[in-house]
This record gives sequence, C-alpha cells and structure tokens, in this order.
Amino acid sequence: MKKDIRGQDVYYSIEWSRLFEYDKYEARRVLPELPGILWIQNRINKKIETTLFYACWRDGLRVGFAKLMDDLVLKHNDLREKLLEHDLFFQYCIVDTSPLDIQDVMYWLIKDHKPSLNDIKGFNDSKRFMNIFVKETEDKSSLINKK
Repeated sequence: MKKDIRGQDVYYSIEWSRLFEYDKYEARRVLPELPGILWIQNRINKKIETTLFYACWRDGLRVGFAKLMDDLVLKHNDLREKLLEHDLFFQYCIVDTSPLDIQDVMYWLIKDHKPSLNDIKGFNDSKRFMNIFVKETEDKSSLINKK
C-alpha cells in the first residue's frame, strides 16, 4: 500500500491479490501473516458479488480469516453462515502502516463497493483527513473477471 497526504486529503493506493476460491487449507497457505483487508465475494447466479470487507490488524490476514471461518469460534456464527450460502471467493491487500489507515481504506471500500454484509452507517473513517481517495489495482492473474 502507498499513502500520499496532500493538505487535508489522503490518497491511498492498494493492490489486491488475485482472486482465490475459498478453501480453508488454501487460505492458510496463501494468506500472509501481515495486517490487511480481505475482500470476500460470493458467486450468486454465475455473477461474483461483493459480500464483505474484513480488516485484520492484530492477528494478520491468515489468522484473522481462519478465526472468521472457524466454526469453533462462536463470535461469527451468523456471518459465517451467510458467507457460506454460496460459492466463496476472496482477495486480499496488505495494509501494514497503521490501524487508522486500515480504518480509512475500509470506510472508502464499504462506501464505494456497498458490500451486502457491511453497513456503512455503523462504520466511520479515522477523521484525520477531509477527503479519502483510494486507487485499487488488481493482480492480472485473477481467476474470474468481475467487471
């Protein structure tokens, strides 16, 4: 991730990994132990739809996703059930600068992509900047063309 502050505005540039089909063993193998954001998507009627953005700071992406999807962790039962109703895919980006940067990027992603399981009303940016801009790039080896 790159970050550029210009006056009261911030410009983030994030790079998404390629798209992976969810399998708990594959996720543990490919996800880094670094902080970042998971972009969780479902295939519904042959179309990939944004379902959830999930931030992982303290645990890192590998452990954070494992905890989210682990049926022994009771905290996320309803969310996990909704995620597993359809074919599940994920991408990730590393955001290792600060939790406040993750908060700003998450706010922008939720506002821009409108995932079905995130509610922008319950989520705020860090209030450090007047405007937040995010440029997203994607790994070209994506499994499915979402556009």
